[in-house]
Amino acid sequence: MGLLLSLPVADAALWHFAVGRMEAGFEAWVGRAKAAGWTIERGRTVAGGWPWAATLSIRDMAIGGGGSLLPGGVATRLPRVVLRIPMLRPHAMDIEAFGAPHLRLGTQPEIELTGARLLAVIRLVPDTEPRELEVVADRPRLAGAGDWVLSATLVDVRVQLPPIVRIGAAQSNFSFSAEAVALPTTIQWPLGAAVRQFSFDGALEGPLPPAQSPSAWAMAWRDGGGSLQIQNMALNWGPLSLAGAATLALDDQLQPMGAGTSKVTGYAQTLDALAASGALSRSAAIAAKAVLSLLAGSADDGDPSDVDVPLTLQYRTLSMRQVPLLRLPEFDWPE
Repeated sequence: MGLLLSLPVADAALWHFAVGRMEAGFEAWVGRAKAAGWTIERGRTVAGGWPWAATLSIRDMAIGGGGSLLPGGVATRLPRVVLRIPMLRPHAMDIEAFGAPHLRLGTQPEIELTGARLLAVIRLVPDTEPRELEVVADRPRLAGAGDWVLSATLVDVRVQLPPIVRIGAAQSNFSFSAEAVALPTTIQWPLGAAVRQFSFDGALEGPLPPAQSPSAWAMAWRDGGGSLQIQNMALNWGPLSLAGAATLALDDQLQPMGAGTSKVTGYAQTLDALAASGALSRSAAIAAKAVLSLLAGSADDGDPSDVDVPLTLQYRTLSMRQVPLLRLPEFDWPE
């Protein structure tokens, strides 16, 4: 009997301890962000959740800053944010946003996220272990100026960061998955405004430099042997079905370069659509179709089969077997 009576007391003590840690950790994060030049505003903070969880509810939260990383900076407004540590799962913290968050990137118009359940899960681990973050958006809908709307049925992002304390090269792993994406109809998309699936796994390799201007950060990451590995990429968009992998880095002008391979289905219809929209010149589309036809051969029913496509990106030119496909615009890193 005494043991049963002591359980609620122990749970209450654990709840008070967890809430105290959350409040202290949140205030420490706010202090670090302000010291780094960010502005943090928030309304009333309320603790709750007992007996099943320790929660911290923060209303009217606004975050702004990052002008040194992106011209115009970043700003977001969140009607309510809830931090939650379940009593039966104390090794992870859930962060859930309620209401309709607003986001502004640089000088672009503000966009609003509606109709979504936005949940982030952070593993609470010692500084010597990898840190993990998962963000799930269920039926997100981004609405911008005019009729600009971007939506999906599900978006799942997972990131694994290296430990805070680590010696040697760092590696950050991540994955992205989006299903039934509806692109803004205000833009004429060469393959249509509906993307059935887009997903990939990736790894950012090389020591991550400390925070500084984007151009200096990119240069330090490149000089440290940094590279971006993309694996298990899958794209189903209009007539195109693509699966591939690639390795990317930065050249001496801080422009993307790399190589990859992909298995493509529906390449003829895709090239025709790209040429018709002007995204690809007709001469490049004809040359690419001829090369791919030779590589693919024919299936039993006479239609072109899947084809393995080698791709290279060098000097801002994307090529396939020495056939230039398109010229990318120069990326100007902000100072």
